[in-house]
Amino acid sequence: MKFLNTVSYKELRNILENISFNTSEEEIISIDKSLNRVISKDIYSKINVPHFKKSRMDGYAVIAEDIFDAEEDNVITLELIEIIDAGTIPLKRIEKGKCAYVATGAAIPEGANAVIMVEFTIRENNKILISKAITPGTYIVNIGADIKEKQKICDKGHLINISTLGVLSSCGIEKIPVFKKIKVGLISTGNEIVPITRKDLNIGEIYDVNSIVLKNAMLNTGVDVKFYGIVKDNLSDLKDIILKTLTERDIIIVSGGTSKGEGDLGPLVLKELQNIELLIHGVKIKPGKPFIFAQMKNKIIFILPGYPTSALSCFYLIIENFLKKASRLPLKEKDSKRLEIGERIYSTIGRYEFKPVLIKKIEGKKKIFPINTGSEAISTMYNANGYIVIEELESIVEKGEFRNFYKF
Repeated sequence: MKFLNTVSYKELRNILENISFNTSEEEIISIDKSLNRVISKDIYSKINVPHFKKSRMDGYAVIAEDIFDAEEDNVITLELIEIIDAGTIPLKRIEKGKCAYVATGAAIPEGANAVIMVEFTIRENNKILISKAITPGTYIVNIGADIKEKQKICDKGHLINISTLGVLSSCGIEKIPVFKKIKVGLISTGNEIVPITRKDLNIGEIYDVNSIVLKNAMLNTGVDVKFYGIVKDNLSDLKDIILKTLTERDIIIVSGGTSKGEGDLGPLVLKELQNIELLIHGVKIKPGKPFIFAQMKNKIIFILPGYPTSALSCFYLIIENFLKKASRLPLKEKDSKRLEIGERIYSTIGRYEFKPVLIKKIEGKKKIFPINTGSEAISTMYNANGYIVIEELESIVEKGEFRNFYKF
């Protein structure tokens, strides 16, 4: 594809969807660091859960047959021989006419086959008066009732969430096999860009917004991100940092240096690097048209426009799902919501548009409203609740239509 030839958003999306970039490398990590990681092999329980019989309720462990005839007007009395709290090992066996107090979650003593709730009992010293009959097994959790030993508890490819952590913890699984994270290198470019640690700005200088917002947006895609700093508009310097990043990272994302201006060095650097193919320079989206996509064997380079909203537009429309797919995470469409348009929205025909929007509650219903600021305004993102996507051949999205709404 020739320099500065543009493609449609759908063409670019199809190209990226056909690139397989999943890592098959594994690592073993501790369970406390495994949230939002993807399991790399099936996991089986090493124990029964629970591994002992326990009580579902506060009550008395009994032989159910002892109280088959118990009623409000026919109270049956049993002898209390032990009190068993959660975590306590029962010391005595329940024989006919005997019982033991058991707290919720406490172990059931040998000989008992049911638990009568305290609500149906009266205690008089070591005598327990029972006014309700129960059947064997009542309020007893049997060994392996939740999870059985050698049972598969997690499939390969499963994304670890809070509930997964609970299951793994209950089985005593401390070390988790997961896929290694895709390594992404982030670079900011531009003579005008200065780090946020600078106290004073000279005329023409701006703080490096993109490295902060892009890095944090990427962390939600499951990748490992390293920021390689700010590079001035110098061909040699940019070439050196890209070469260094290529040796350490799988994907490089450069912020700035994509358009036709004399200071935009991205395409020039790529021309000088060996074995790199500039696949795309320009995509029909708004904002974010001057987008670059290049590939070198098993490495990928994305170069984004410098304006923060344009850079984030490219990230959310093009890169986010690519990184999520590579990380084996659910794609963003899973979390989108279908909402009604609350006010007519205008768009430039001929380009796929990333449109930051507000969500307002009108007569009890959430509706979508436009934000009318440009790609140069970082406040656009701050004031928005999320975004919608407007198709290439649409010039108007009418009030009352329904669209997918995506959160940042």
